[in-house]
Amino acid sequence: MLRYSWALVLIGLLWARPAAASHMQGGDLTYAALGNNRYLVTLHIYRDCSGITLSPFTLECRSGGCNTAATVTAPFVQVGPGVAARQYCATLNGVCNSTITNTEAFTYTATVTLPPAARWVLSTFQNARPATANIANPGDLYFEATLSNLVPGPGTTGLAIANSSPVSSVQPAFFVPVHRLSTLSNNAFDPDGDSLVYSLETPLEACNTPITFSPYPASTPTVLSSNPLCVYQPMPIGNYSATLPIAVDMDTVGTCPQKSGVNPRFRFDARTGSISLQPGSYNSTALPATGVNKYAAAVKISEYRRLNGSYVLIGTTRRELYFMVYDCGTNLLPVVSPLLTVQNGTRTTTQTLSQVIPALAGEPVSVLITATDRNAGQTLTLTLDYNAMPGTTLQNLGNGQARLTFTPPLNTTPGLYRVAVTAEDDACPIKGSETQLLTFRVSASGPLATRTAAAPHPTAYPTPFTQEVRFQLSTPGAQTLTICDQLGRAVATVRSQPDGSVRWLPAAELPAGLYLARPADGGPAVRLLRSAAQ
Repeated sequence: MLRYSWALVLIGLLWARPAAASHMQGGDLTYAALGNNRYLVTLHIYRDCSGITLSPFTLECRSGGCNTAATVTAPFVQVGPGVAARQYCATLNGVCNSTITNTEAFTYTATVTLPPAARWVLSTFQNARPATANIANPGDLYFEATLSNLVPGPGTTGLAIANSSPVSSVQPAFFVPVHRLSTLSNNAFDPDGDSLVYSLETPLEACNTPITFSPYPASTPTVLSSNPLCVYQPMPIGNYSATLPIAVDMDTVGTCPQKSGVNPRFRFDARTGSISLQPGSYNSTALPATGVNKYAAAVKISEYRRLNGSYVLIGTTRRELYFMVYDCGTNLLPVVSPLLTVQNGTRTTTQTLSQVIPALAGEPVSVLITATDRNAGQTLTLTLDYNAMPGTTLQNLGNGQARLTFTPPLNTTPGLYRVAVTAEDDACPIKGSETQLLTFRVSASGPLATRTAAAPHPTAYPTPFTQEVRFQLSTPGAQTLTICDQLGRAVATVRSQPDGSVRWLPAAELPAGLYLARPADGGPAVRLLRSAAQ
């Protein structure tokens, strides 16, 4: 208990900071098509709990480039209270105050009408970006997404399309332990079934204005032993960069008396957005306000749609990432087993994490996942984090096992879909974690010649609504539906009438914003947009 108390004192001393700015850590902009060129734009933002509160945000929409004035603007409205991150152990979970470094998530929404255009740039910003080890002169923190809702066509004025952006499943602020190999996810789900490509980018401080990276730590030789003499020489690196935004350990080659560092341990997968990194530097005596032990990065998710036989770029979202390096002492991170047990119908098979799991729209697939921990006495929990993939549930079975069930809705576009699963231990004060991706290949249910048309996506009315909303399910029969907020948290359970009609009267204290009604049978989710009471 005494050692634990001192650990809390050290956290307070080392991570406390003066409230000189908003200390935004990261976030992203996403949008959802509502019909008739209307879009619900959502700002997810993560701030350091030890900073001051956020100021109001304004959405700016431009179709003429960075140097043109915004033709559409709207104030962002906060949806619900801030939600503290859960990477601290149980005694500190949910804590958000000025004496502890933690992440608090906020959600804002705005609704705008965007006439068809070749490229809309949606953005918002705020001063100031906090000090970090890898940015020379932190300026504004700028969030951006793009939307092309008018695709050029030969001999025409263009094809007007509707598009909803991909939604990420994991928050962008990460605790990463020094000298431990961590796997992080930027996995996203696209509701339209568009193809996604991930890329590392330089963070922006304004439209088309990248930040300036600081010099990477000097490649100073280290004496590993004096008798016999053995010297380690790191590989020289000039500045931090988009592809190496954090100081990491390196692979070692050679034999004594001279060993050399090569291949920095920072890997990025453009297919999935996953990052594998092993931080190589931690300073326990540095003042937190200097930004030492903290790093900013950015990932762009580009979505392509097949139109007229070609893949066309129709939108992008940028994720502002934030790495917080800490010393986990003797704690070792959980390990997700590379072997999965997959039950598909009556067939049970064993396969690896890297293999694609086949799935049919409308039919459940069950996957048994196992994780282990090398620290005696720790309890493991598996979670879906802020999973955005509809039709996915996770049941913890104990002893580091969980059963993931994926039932693709009938209207799911055939293709590859990924679900991020995180294993967490209960180390204190900060839990260790590892995130891995399960990949499903969804196919149409049944032979194409005999397959019935996919059920139409149910719509709600009126939209937006204030006090009550009604909608009709695609199939009749009394059914149970779960109403979830934008973070995937259940806020209500309703039951449809025998004819499939549904009426929801939300509690008065539920804030305005976007909600999803998910049928228990895995059918298509219904978007419910609640506006603030007048």
